[in-house]
Amino acid sequence: MPLTLEIVTPDGVAWHGESVDSVTLPTESGEIGVLPGHIPLITILRAGEISVSANGKTESLAIADGHARIMGDVISVLSEAAINVENVNLEEVEKEHRAALEAMELELAKSNIDEEEIRRLESIARYSIAKKLAKTKRS
Repeated sequence: MPLTLEIVTPDGVAWHGESVDSVTLPTESGEIGVLPGHIPLITILRAGEISVSANGKTESLAIADGHARIMGDVISVLSEAAINVENVNLEEVEKEHRAALEAMELELAKSNIDEEEIRRLESIARYSIAKKLAKTKRS
């Protein structure tokens, strides 16, 4: 029986497939592979690449931090952001990464550091790195 995978972001469903053979997820403790019949699992995801194999083809998506739930043959991913690697523009990713790092430096230079803003900027930087790595890996 094939897997069903759904990746949801605050903007809506970023990816959905019902005939998936396998999925690789970037968890907090390393990558895990999911095949049909996987044990139930809830895990924290780190910014990285989700690899989806279906019908002999592999598709890659870059995601920001999030969570995954595997229940039966259904994988639900909740992430702050997700993009198909084919749609990643490396120049835009570089600009996004530099802007996040510059904003983080400015925030850290303040005497009254906003820790929530630092976490937000770190998340943007991690996501941009994940997009870049996933894109260059597939190019």
